[in-house]
Amino acid sequence: MVDVRKLDRGDVDGVVRRVEQRLRHDAQINDLVSPEISTEEFASALADATSSTWVALDGDVLVGHLFGALLESAVYGHGVWIGPDGVSFDGTDVLSELYAQAGQEWIERGALEHYVWVLDDGSSTQPWYELGFARMHTRGVLTLDALRGHELADVYSLRRGTLDDLDVAVSLDEELNLAQEKGPSFSIDLNTESERDDLLETLSDPEVAYYLVEYEGEAVGQCITFPLPDRRGSFDDTLHLSAVVVRAAHRGRGVATALVNSALDEAFAEGFRYVETNWRVTNRQAQHFWTSYGFRPTYVRLHRTIGAG
Repeated sequence: MVDVRKLDRGDVDGVVRRVEQRLRHDAQINDLVSPEISTEEFASALADATSSTWVALDGDVLVGHLFGALLESAVYGHGVWIGPDGVSFDGTDVLSELYAQAGQEWIERGALEHYVWVLDDGSSTQPWYELGFARMHTRGVLTLDALRGHELADVYSLRRGTLDDLDVAVSLDEELNLAQEKGPSFSIDLNTESERDDLLETLSDPEVAYYLVEYEGEAVGQCITFPLPDRRGSFDDTLHLSAVVVRAAHRGRGVATALVNSALDEAFAEGFRYVETNWRVTNRQAQHFWTSYGFRPTYVRLHRTIGAG
């Protein structure tokens, strides 16, 4: 048995070293994971998060830590989110003790949806499976090292969208939601009430690029990109790619590939060297598209709903 308690300032340096080691370990397994970390910034953040970080000790030896951010999301509910820098543990039993105490407090605070990003590797995921977590989303990464070109059949045209295309963005997002409602994903309870406001905020951001493909004056496909904020495990100069959708009648005609190629060619010209995207593990079409395109899985988001099963 180990002793689990809240972090105090004397633990900070030890946790920083553990996270450094964890990121180096992940980067050795997967070269699309960045091992870089600003230890000063991370130590400062930890010192401000003593009330929401737990540590495990075997005698006087630090053998694990756990931090979760409590967040409210219209889509994902009232939950707790654990990032790649939010956990370390010397064995499944240590993780179990950390999660038992932290999870109890999260539940008491009403957070029943628990999410964690971990390296998509058996040694990292198996301990969480044993605590009742299951795979939810995959993060894929691609190196940008050349232009790709974006040829389309003559009946299609590709352009940059604007805020004036908000209704189009909402309509195409609904197409994506409908696809996710079908099996095997069965995402039938997603709350989309804030979707229009979220898209309005997204398209209003000057760093966001919005791409549309049209057929006979009607938008039939879209994707959105923006610079990825600093994030543990991700490289600098990384673009995030999202909201890729093509109407059902126009799939299989190269529309999605042309959209992505166009977005990535512009990003490459602007100096981006990596691109990340996420897909739901139950969306087999998305998985086949992204891996065939060249994206390689790095991290996987695991999820557990308290009270379910």
